[in-house]
Amino acid sequence: MPHYDALDINRNIALDLPYREGIGARTEDIARPTTLVTLVNTPPWTTLDSHLTVLSYDGVSEHLRASAADTTLLDFTSGNYSIAGWIYLKSGGASMSQDLLSRFVLSNNGWELYSYTNGIITLRHHHAAGATTRTGAYSLNWAFDTWYFIGVSRDGTSAQFYRGTIDGSFSAVTTISDALIDPEACVSNLYISCNNGATGNFHYGMNWRWRIWFDRVVAEASFKQIYEKELRWFQS
Repeated sequence: MPHYDALDINRNIALDLPYREGIGARTEDIARPTTLVTLVNTPPWTTLDSHLTVLSYDGVSEHLRASAADTTLLDFTSGNYSIAGWIYLKSGGASMSQDLLSRFVLSNNGWELYSYTNGIITLRHHHAAGATTRTGAYSLNWAFDTWYFIGVSRDGTSAQFYRGTIDGSFSAVTTISDALIDPEACVSNLYISCNNGATGNFHYGMNWRWRIWFDRVVAEASFKQIYEKELRWFQS
């Protein structure tokens, strides 16, 4: 069995959260174990029929947090990056904006990946300087009450989303993108399932195994490789 760091899919990976603990108030990043991720307001560990352990969120206050100091590789002030994970959006949150991952200060610096109302998922950069304070890319038709694999790669001035469904379908999805401007330097914490500062936009649903790569555009074939390996956990 190849060592974790020897696998090409893990090249330049900065965060990998498989939620192996299944109990407690912390979860370990296996890409860089010095990153401490804290469960805030007790999001419950949830076991699927396949016996996979995921985390659930109430859309009110439950989320995860990692310090700015431990996530400096996720600053992304220049260069490309990629994000992947499994998400489940509950229909009760259909009218809510829900941050899935965020490390930003609104209209100032950093980046965020969030679900907008009516099944839109957006990647957005924040930058105080220049002609506009925000640029982004978005994709449509993410349904509620089902699991999805999601991948997104920032490649220069644009981004591309990928979607895998529990019925075995995987594809690059139509992505509408601004000319992305590099986010400015950010010293905020990394938040999972809420916005910067944990003041709102809480995720109502579940997630599993967020992964983030720095200085790398993960190709469609590599995202598909991850999806096909993990799909069985969500089909039981």
